[in-house]
Amino acid sequence: MTFVSIYFFIFILVLAILYFCIPKNWRWIVLLLGSAVFYALGGMEILAMVLVTTLIAYIAGILIERTEVADRKKRRLFLSIAIVIIAGFLVFTKCYSLAGWNISYFVIPVGISYYTFSIISYLADIYWKRDQAEKNYFKLALFVLYFPKVLQGPISRHKQLGPQLTEGHSFDYTNMCYGVQLMLWGYFKKMVIADRVAIVTGTILGDYTSYGGAVLLTGVVLASVQLYCDFSGYMDIARGVSQIFGINLDENFNHPFFSKSAAEFWRRWHITLGTWFKDYIYMPLVISPCMIKASAWFKKRCGNRVAKAVMAVVPLSVVWILTGLWHGTGIPYLVWGIYWGLLIIISTVFAPEIKKLNQFLHINTKSTSWARFQMVRTFLLFCFGRLLTVPGDLKVSWNILKTMVTSANIWQLADGTLYNLGLDTANFNLMTISVGVLWGVSILQKNGSLRKRISHWNLVFRWGFYVVAFVSVMLFGVYGSEYDASAFVYMNY
Repeated sequence: MTFVSIYFFIFILVLAILYFCIPKNWRWIVLLLGSAVFYALGGMEILAMVLVTTLIAYIAGILIERTEVADRKKRRLFLSIAIVIIAGFLVFTKCYSLAGWNISYFVIPVGISYYTFSIISYLADIYWKRDQAEKNYFKLALFVLYFPKVLQGPISRHKQLGPQLTEGHSFDYTNMCYGVQLMLWGYFKKMVIADRVAIVTGTILGDYTSYGGAVLLTGVVLASVQLYCDFSGYMDIARGVSQIFGINLDENFNHPFFSKSAAEFWRRWHITLGTWFKDYIYMPLVISPCMIKASAWFKKRCGNRVAKAVMAVVPLSVVWILTGLWHGTGIPYLVWGIYWGLLIIISTVFAPEIKKLNQFLHINTKSTSWARFQMVRTFLLFCFGRLLTVPGDLKVSWNILKTMVTSANIWQLADGTLYNLGLDTANFNLMTISVGVLWGVSILQKNGSLRKRISHWNLVFRWGFYVVAFVSVMLFGVYGSEYDASAFVYMNY
């Protein structure tokens, strides 16, 4: 059962009725049972795997908390054993096929990367005394299995989400309206834009030798838009469903295509993954005794700037290699991680030189035109990163890039080729208009919450807007048997 299935809407309706009809103290049980059913529909064996993983985290969390703080070795031992087992299973699921092992009975749990990172953060926070161990196994299981986030995130922290899930919430009309609005916007991005764009990108990149560089560039740009609409659309649906129940999930996107640098982009894109790596990989490396000693050694022999560069380069390199491997175990994803890591490292280490270069070229870095140039540049950097991974083979990526440079064939943008990429003229134009709507709404959202503005509209106009939005998604959403419209891209991670 996926978010775009009719059964999902029936599931949400039944679950909401049950949730708000029983006493508050028992409402978390409804969410737990609903989440277990939702996940079990993918297979009882994968539900069992997640519950066993949760049991390991449950026992380890209690052991870590009950061990005296002074006994750091014992506490660290409990933490290390649990993380090795839990993270080891994640690593195995990502690497066993690369090793050539064919294990027919092995099933990979859906969303394993997301709930694994959530569990690791839960254990680390207990170790660092930032959070308390959950004494009720079933409440911890709800945190791990909570159905809106289990398949594709966000990567939530137990301290923020756990209490919300178990406290029980009263029905709130405003929350319901806001939640439905957010869901509709998510479905618009997913079904009207992403699934329609997927047809075009699949046609172009599936037969890339038949097109010139201009069409291939169009395909790569659209592939970037597709990924954003697919992933952020899922997040909007997940957050909207949660808001109906009075639960606030972490925001995972903040208009990333308005970013002016690579570092800013990754503060706006997949926010919870970025903050997870910052809190649990980057910062522990920075303050580790080895890094501090290395920094002191370089400072003494090479100066303060070199020492600062080392403190930035080493942790960032580790973070981005791991980020690439999190997205996929193939060489393209490793190269993708190194690519983004280099961009951020260069902009960090050589910030003074970049500033001097801008001054030498007399660039007004505070002007609107420069800001827009930076946004376009960052978007194109993202598109190039997308080119590294979306074909699945670096040789294909190189061939596509070479064709873009050597054989643009720009006339293919005007000779009707664009209308023969899997979509007819009407659907291609609808796709273009929809992307324009997305861009316009994103600009309006920068100036404040559109949902709050809509909530102040006259009752007739407000509900008329809801009906039009719903009918638009139903009419213009992509359906059919030629591709899996229900699949979300980031469910593979």
